[in-house]
Amino acid sequence: MRNWFTFAVCSLALVGMACAQESIEVADGRAAGDLPDLSAWAARPAVQQAFGAARAYWKGKDAGYEEDVRVLGVASGAFTEPGVEQQAVLYLMSLWPRCCPKMGLAFVDGDQLVRNVAFEGVAQQLSTLSDLDADGRDELVLVGEFGMGGEVSRSLTLVAFGADGLVERGGAALYSSDCAASGQSGSTALHVTALPGPAFRAQRYTATCESEAWQAAGDPEALELYAGSTTYANLPVR
Repeated sequence: MRNWFTFAVCSLALVGMACAQESIEVADGRAAGDLPDLSAWAARPAVQQAFGAARAYWKGKDAGYEEDVRVLGVASGAFTEPGVEQQAVLYLMSLWPRCCPKMGLAFVDGDQLVRNVAFEGVAQQLSTLSDLDADGRDELVLVGEFGMGGEVSRSLTLVAFGADGLVERGGAALYSSDCAASGQSGSTALHVTALPGPAFRAQRYTATCESEAWQAAGDPEALELYAGSTTYANLPVR
């Protein structure tokens, strides 16, 4: 069984030889990223269908549901099965409670909604990872930022479809800063890359609160993703 959480660059048998595989960027904690205008996606019938199913789901779970619908990210790939061209659409249904916004991921093939899942979590960005585990399906990276009391943190979550639907493959802290709080210590960030397998690696950077210039801290190191606990609920698709 593949271990999703262990990094290895090359076998010891390859000492003196270059590793033929090139690393793939997973996420860079130094880049905050602006939210794009994806309002046109929100008007698409397949996405509206996803909103409707999510609305019914969250209203059934939370009597105080307050709706604030937005499309936050779109990524392309073969997500639910090999050999297809799909778009994954990350959408927000409600910002409350602040710790755990009500989110969704809709998977669209052309004009058809093929899968729709609901979850609670902090996520504002979405990107594709090209089939790290060689099962024919691409993975997705969710990046979320949360701030409180002058401190800001950012993290990544890796998700993919398996036999049981969408599951969380693990996560990692990407960024932290206390520069807007008392007792400032500065900012740290990770630049995370991967090799097929998958195997993960991170370069750590630091910055002071007086400067935005990032400085590498040590050499790149193996990165073990922490186990995730998010539940992804399958919603009806007509």
